[in-house]
Amino acid sequence: MNWPDAEMNEIRSREDLAAYLQNLANAISDGRVVLENPSSTEFIEASARWTKAMDGFFGNVVGESVPDSPSWAMIAAMFRAAVTYE
Repeated sequence: MNWPDAEMNEIRSREDLAAYLQNLANAISDGRVVLENPSSTEFIEASARWTKAMDGFFGNVVGESVPDSPSWAMIAAMFRAAVTYE
């Protein structure tokens, strides 16, 4: 799979996912990434909405159908989307 975020293309393990999430948290903390869903509830709700609607993202952006089983990179994509998905 070829993710539009180059960092996600490097995620192959649980350790890679943990490092990605830490970098994402750092980017939010220092203002490089704007957090649109600041409460835990809003973040989780946005994650649920994006996960439910990810067919459109995969079809329009990735150019593939949603895989049957998630990869570590797909889990990273769910977190990343929840940062800005409204």
